[in-house]
Amino acid sequence: MNNSEKIGLSVDEACEILGIGRNLMLKLVTVPGFPAIRFKRKIIINKTKLQKWFDENSGVYGNYNY
Repeated sequence: MNNSEKIGLSVDEACEILGIGRNLMLKLVTVPGFPAIRFKRKIIINKTKLQKWFDENSGVYGNYNY
């Protein structure tokens, strides 16, 4: 990893990667086991663990309380 490579993603960057909207992403960060950390109002999503989480949860229909 070089010094300019980020290890965390913003909510908007993660939305773009997953191809989902911001509202759904904000619900996902509250799901137990989702690789995110909150610093007051700032949410950072672990870039490498996001892929692993997605692979492990593909095909699982979640109840995200729409």
